[in-house]
Amino acid sequence: MEKISITVASKCTDDRNAMVALLTEQKDFFISSIVDDSFSLIHSTIKLQPNVIVMDFRLEDLDCLEIAPIIKRNSPATALIVLSTPDNRIAVDRILRAGISGYLLKRQDFVYLALSVRCVSFGGLYISETIRERTTRYFPMHDFAAHGNGGASSGTGAARNVFTLTELQIFQGIVSGYSDHDIAVDLNISTGAVRNCVCKAKKKVGLRNRTQMSLYAMSCGLISPKKCFPSSVKKT
Repeated sequence: MEKISITVASKCTDDRNAMVALLTEQKDFFISSIVDDSFSLIHSTIKLQPNVIVMDFRLEDLDCLEIAPIIKRNSPATALIVLSTPDNRIAVDRILRAGISGYLLKRQDFVYLALSVRCVSFGGLYISETIRERTTRYFPMHDFAAHGNGGASSGTGAARNVFTLTELQIFQGIVSGYSDHDIAVDLNISTGAVRNCVCKAKKKVGLRNRTQMSLYAMSCGLISPKKCFPSSVKKT
């Protein structure tokens, strides 16, 4: 079994130890490096190209919004998870634009750390429930009447009418950390069909990538990272 390689970056010794202890309990995880400053993080990332970085909102000299673009330029496949304190918490849109895929509250959300690592390592998105209410700032609700919903008003009900059951199940799979292949097998469709559904769903609401699409679906209450794949949305 190929393990998920992880770099842990925190200026606090207790937090580093807690994160490492939690992550090393997972048989499919491998801690590739442990660092405490931004220079070491960038150097380690360039050298080791980890699958996932779990880092403090701010290290000694740079914060995550400054570090993330540097990481993505030098290791595009590396996913970033940021642990923030309530005092440092910022709007989700700034986190996503910086290229960060996971956003949790430090210590309070440690219980979800392993789940978030698996999710982002497969290209998904994980936003802490305590932060998720801010997602509506990033995705203002659309008027879906233009998409043929017979004048449906904006809101969760309108959004649900826009998406097919298959599209919702696919995005539940994405935020649950499953690959396109795993989703295709579970839904008994081809991998190409999964990708085509994602493209069509993005066009319906004018979004650019599956990260934005997944966050939008969560902000509408249609999917949840806490639910197991397949989603609780069932055929009736």
